[in-house]
Amino acid sequence: MSYFSLNKKFSLKKSSDLDVVFKTGNKISSDLIFLHYVVSNDNKIKVAFSVGKKRHKLAVSRNRIKRLLKESFSKNANNYISMNLNYNFVFVYFGSEVPSLRMVDKSMKHLLLSFKNIVQC
Repeated sequence: MSYFSLNKKFSLKKSSDLDVVFKTGNKISSDLIFLHYVVSNDNKIKVAFSVGKKRHKLAVSRNRIKRLLKESFSKNANNYISMNLNYNFVFVYFGSEVPSLRMVDKSMKHLLLSFKNIVQC
């Protein structure tokens, strides 16, 4: 099983880029996660992960969920999407409890498969 490495060059950090993704991008949802995506100007994929502060007050739980999202994305990305695409992704967790890795994997696979079907059509 090959993993997609999430280096600094693949992270989406500029607030202007994040605004573009949320305002003009498309959205797919699964049971626990929203995926916002938009075509970018760069020739690589950039990814950001977000967990709401209203539902998860403790930073410990927000960071744990983000770690689970990153692990699941890096584990499943090579199976569903091509790494030479030029898209910006933002994964937003909206569940109310801290999930298990199995639950996050299931939602992540659903999102990536839906994205793959949309892009290929």
